[in-house]
Amino acid sequence: MDDNEKLIEQFMKQSRQEIVDDGFTERVMRGLPEHQPQYEWLPRVWNGVMILVALILFIAFGGVSLVKNALVQYLDSAMIQGIDMRWTLLLMVLYICFVCHKALKTA
Repeated sequence: MDDNEKLIEQFMKQSRQEIVDDGFTERVMRGLPEHQPQYEWLPRVWNGVMILVALILFIAFGGVSLVKNALVQYLDSAMIQGIDMRWTLLLMVLYICFVCHKALKTA
């Protein structure tokens, strides 16, 4: 916690005010309906279906061969230019891990 956060926290503690509501908040909270998770599964199913559709379209329109050709061209040019392949492969693995991590984090 840095100095700015400490100053803000101190200011908030000093200027805190309680508002008397004669139990209004509690009555409102009791009157609210219980959370009903009846459709929580729907976004997950929808995401799964859309990922499947995207994968099918990727394969159907030759995306695999495009990625393979681009990778082969990159590796060929890297070898011709004398780039150390260990660093290239390490960067590719790190990038794939990053993409997978972000995909799993958002799912």
